[in-house]
Amino acid sequence: MEEQRTAGPGQSTEPQTADRSPNPKRPASLFRTLSMTTIALILSVVVTCSVARQGGSKFPAVLKAEVSRLAAPADGIIEWMDVKPGQIVLPGTELFIIRDTDLKERICKAELTLEEFRIDLTAAAARAELELQQRTAALDAEAFDTELTLTTLLQQRFQHDFESTALGDYLDLFDALASSEIPPVDLKLLTMPDKSQDYNRLRAMIERSEVENSLEALQTRIDLCEARLKELHGTIDGLPTRTEAAHRVPVIQASINSTRSELEELQGLEAERIVKSPIYGMAGVLRVQESKAVAEGDLLVEIFDRDREFVIVNLPMTLVSALEADQKLTLYFPNDEERHGKIASIPPQLLAQQNGLNNEATFPVKILSTGKPWPTLPIGSALQVSIEH
Repeated sequence: MEEQRTAGPGQSTEPQTADRSPNPKRPASLFRTLSMTTIALILSVVVTCSVARQGGSKFPAVLKAEVSRLAAPADGIIEWMDVKPGQIVLPGTELFIIRDTDLKERICKAELTLEEFRIDLTAAAARAELELQQRTAALDAEAFDTELTLTTLLQQRFQHDFESTALGDYLDLFDALASSEIPPVDLKLLTMPDKSQDYNRLRAMIERSEVENSLEALQTRIDLCEARLKELHGTIDGLPTRTEAAHRVPVIQASINSTRSELEELQGLEAERIVKSPIYGMAGVLRVQESKAVAEGDLLVEIFDRDREFVIVNLPMTLVSALEADQKLTLYFPNDEERHGKIASIPPQLLAQQNGLNNEATFPVKILSTGKPWPTLPIGSALQVSIEH
């Protein structure tokens, strides 16, 4: 039997189970959401205040500058120095004098080499001249004999030409007389012809043929002699060049010309090499000492360019998101001198990785000058930097 309860004054007659929510999770979720929102707001305020406090804080920094490195222009001895660490130098200021101790030795060596080449050239030219004379004499003798032979052949050809012409005239005359005989014909001659006339004519024809054959042979020999003479004259004309080449005269002459040019270049150099400052800047640590030997390319000194100074400051990682390129900063130099600068750049990888980095870490920032020039201080001087808002 179900127990009946009577509601008292001021009490509800509804069942006792009315305090149970049909969705028991809703109050807890709402409370959690409100709590997290409150915490986020509090953290945001804390971070903002922290950044603001850091923005107003001063961070240690170091003065730096672009460097120009001066090297020895040649091997030698530091004969004179007029520069000290920290000294301000102007463009064109003479800093070092280096005496090239090897220059005189190299000049003497070049002179000796040139003289040796000249001696070799004289000997080679003498040998070439002797051989040229001998070979020219032999060729001239052969050319002379060939000319004599040619002269004899020409004389023979003239004689044979004369004989051939004479025999031709004789045969022409004989034929003309034979054709001009007038009948009546002597019957005795017909029955007993005069064989002596036929014999003379035949003999004249044979002699003329022999003369013409001799003329052809003579002409061939004449042509050969003329061709040989032309070849000999060409050989004689080109003989000096070939003889000199055989004795290396052109090669030695080329070596003389090269050595002479080298000697003239060495003689145009000065034994004293002056090293000057290329920029306006401050001298760093000296890497050499006076009266000491240096080799070409050895570092003498570093010049810090005063026209290209900058400051390096290490800032906390918590400021990465609050910084941007060209952001203004205030620089506090020694003796309370205040100057201004700007951030040159922020590495993109820092912006991309800032959430994964330790907030206690720092990152270097390069600051360039803006406004009033910075005071002249030694490179490496300490100063302080604050971020402007």
